[in-house]
Amino acid sequence: MDEFVAFFWDIDFWHWWALAIALIAVETFAASTLLLWPAISAALIGLVVLIAPDFDWRFQVLGFAVLSVISSILWQRWLRMRPIKTDHPNLNSRGRSYVGRRITLAEPLNDGRGRVQIDDTWWQVSADGTLDKGVEIEVTDTDGATLIVRPFSASETA
Repeated sequence: MDEFVAFFWDIDFWHWWALAIALIAVETFAASTLLLWPAISAALIGLVVLIAPDFDWRFQVLGFAVLSVISSILWQRWLRMRPIKTDHPNLNSRGRSYVGRRITLAEPLNDGRGRVQIDDTWWQVSADGTLDKGVEIEVTDTDGATLIVRPFSASETA
C-alpha cells in the first residue's frame, strides 16, 4: 500500500503527458470525441505541474477530473447547438426517403392497414379508412417502419 501512495506523491508532468498521449492514441481508434477532452485535460494538468512542480497530487487529480467533466459537457452542448449539416438527411432512415412518393395499391387497405411493395421491399402502411386496390396513394410520413399514406388525386398538383 505504501508503494501505491508513494506513486501518487511522485506524479510528475510527464506522467500527465503520457496519459494524454495514451488517451489520444485510444481516441484515434475509437473515432469519437469521448476521450479527446480528458486527453486535453491531462495535457493541461501536465503543463501546470511543469510550471509548478510542487502542485499537490490530490489537486492534480481533482483538477484533471473537473477539467475532463466540464470540457466534455461543454463540448456536448456545443455539438447540440450546431447540428452537423448533411446532404443526405434520410441516409439511415429509408422510410423517410419515401415521403412524397406515389404508389398504386396492389392490395386493398382494410381498416386503414395493409402493405405495399416499394422497389424490392414490402412496407406496412397506415391510412385513414379503407382504400381499394388500384388507388394511387402518396406517402406523407413515417411511424417507425410503417409508412403513413393518403389517397392521391391528380388535381392536387395543379
